[in-house]
Amino acid sequence: MLPIVNFFGLEISSYGLCVAAGFILMTLVSYLLGRKYGILIQDIAFGELTAFLGAFIGAHILFALTNADKIAEQLSIFFERKKSFSYLLEIIRVYAGGMVFYGGLIMGLLFGLIYCKLRKINLGMFSDCFAAGIPLFHACGRIGCFLSGCCYGIESDFGFTAERALIDACNHVNRFPVQLLESLCNIVIFLIIYLLFRKGIMRGRLMLLYLIMYGAVRFFDEFLRGDSYRGIYFSLSTSQWISIVIIIIAVIILIRNKYKRVQ
Repeated sequence: MLPIVNFFGLEISSYGLCVAAGFILMTLVSYLLGRKYGILIQDIAFGELTAFLGAFIGAHILFALTNADKIAEQLSIFFERKKSFSYLLEIIRVYAGGMVFYGGLIMGLLFGLIYCKLRKINLGMFSDCFAAGIPLFHACGRIGCFLSGCCYGIESDFGFTAERALIDACNHVNRFPVQLLESLCNIVIFLIIYLLFRKGIMRGRLMLLYLIMYGAVRFFDEFLRGDSYRGIYFSLSTSQWISIVIIIIAVIILIRNKYKRVQ
């Protein structure tokens, strides 16, 4: 793995570089598609930044929720033993410092919805532009996960053995590259949505299609994940339950919209 890149003596996080590359790609694609709908470039930019702020907050919140039991345990120790303030900060860093994509996606969509309402922008057209950009951003992010050694896969004969991963549990074990698989699936989702956009198919509903496709991908690739801190309920992870709910909601909205068109 390659968690840190040395660039002329400057150490840079490979995950950070991948996220930055994904953000640039998402911005470019969203801007180019937005031009087709006549959406102003400033609305694309500010809408994206607004959604990104929501995504940052939501990703940390969901990560903290998946560690709620551990946070409660550590807070109990903090108050009972009257630990220092630095101990509290360490609890936040360890158990709320990580990010979960679904938390970011949900909160990002909510913030994007609020932006569209405030700016009186057509939500369907606006979301179409980002429905193609988000999977590209996510594909780059998952490559960063692979390089860093986080979100790692199950032990497998097929895969890679990390030596310098940021998470110790990932090291010295041959693991299935589930991060690269999800990255590839996101690229396929991007291509499908982009082609549909170009052909004018499912206008105003491409975000719903993205949610269904990614929800299905995430549900099945979670079985290939080797980390267990994401929460397991009735043999399904937190993200799998979220996938089920998102797919159901998206399908219901699509059916309802189709029914309205028939009327």
